[in-house]
Amino acid sequence: MNPIGTFDSRVLLAQLNFWKKDDPKEDMLFFVIVGSIILASIIWSLVKAALSGKGISFGSGESKGFSRSAFRRKAEDYGFSEGEAEFLEFYARKLGATSPQAVFGNKSQLDSFMKNTFKYIEQHAETETLAEEQKHQLFAIREALGARVSSGAAVRSTRQLKARTPLSIVTSKEAHYSTVLVVNEPKALYLEPALDAFGSPIRFGFGTKLMLYFYSGNHVGYSFQTRSRGMSDIDGKRFLTVSHSDRIKPLPARRHQRSEVRISGRFYLMHVHAAKDKGKVVKTVQIERAAVAGIIIDLSGGGLSMQTMSPASPGEFVKVEFDLGIGPRMAYASVVRVSKTRNGSLMHMKFVRASRKTVNEIRSVVYGYD
Repeated sequence: MNPIGTFDSRVLLAQLNFWKKDDPKEDMLFFVIVGSIILASIIWSLVKAALSGKGISFGSGESKGFSRSAFRRKAEDYGFSEGEAEFLEFYARKLGATSPQAVFGNKSQLDSFMKNTFKYIEQHAETETLAEEQKHQLFAIREALGARVSSGAAVRSTRQLKARTPLSIVTSKEAHYSTVLVVNEPKALYLEPALDAFGSPIRFGFGTKLMLYFYSGNHVGYSFQTRSRGMSDIDGKRFLTVSHSDRIKPLPARRHQRSEVRISGRFYLMHVHAAKDKGKVVKTVQIERAAVAGIIIDLSGGGLSMQTMSPASPGEFVKVEFDLGIGPRMAYASVVRVSKTRNGSLMHMKFVRASRKTVNEIRSVVYGYD
């Protein structure tokens, strides 16, 4: 018999006998205590995480902490389309939004989120072309939101107009003049007289048909037809008097939000010539070298208004140059209308060709993202 082998067997048998003598209830109690401690630690960690995240709208890094369906429902409440919601959700996760409420909680939060999205695109887009495309998409969403929010209650009668409302007068001969509503009385509207090129009041015969245009406080445009009732004296002042109208028509919704600015600019007249060459019509563009100075007084992604002493005529094309503080920029535009002012004329222009980069830069000024 091998004494060493016998000794090992006895030791092993003694160990087995030792464990068999343990009480199973004591083992169970041990595991329950340890498990309770671990579970309590996990619960405490979750509570701390929840408390530390309270009130924080954006974290650092991409977020996966909210459901897609919850975000889409909030986006739909604001009137965003499915594609718009998908675009916003993508950047909400990139910016580390903790919940849909952090984006759509109120108008201020949504504005802040879009501004942060703009900055994120500028810093992280792979190429400049892709950055301009994404910024264009962001601004299109922002402008659509602005149009929905600003629609407000419709104006149905001229009796609702408030004093100091600017109006544009258009005659049957398509002459354009600017004026301001001074007094709104139940029997008539009293306007500042329209002025001719020499600053003299223009007299419209009694009963002359006039088309008037105005914008309400929420930037929604309207038009109405009225008739002149001649000039009236009120407290020693002369006013153009026109009849009230309850047939006010809304103008097509303004697509681009405008911002009041004061920027020096200039424009060059353009001449488009068409000629036939081998049976095809070929158009050539000639741009005058002489620049006409002006002051841009409002700006949008779709056009601008320029105050000048030498305006182009409605329907003409111009090349516009200006500086937003980031270097010279240019765009081609058509003159939509021209109205007389006390300090010259006001040209309203619509862009017909402008680079996406320039349009995005203009929009960043309009929305204060610059």
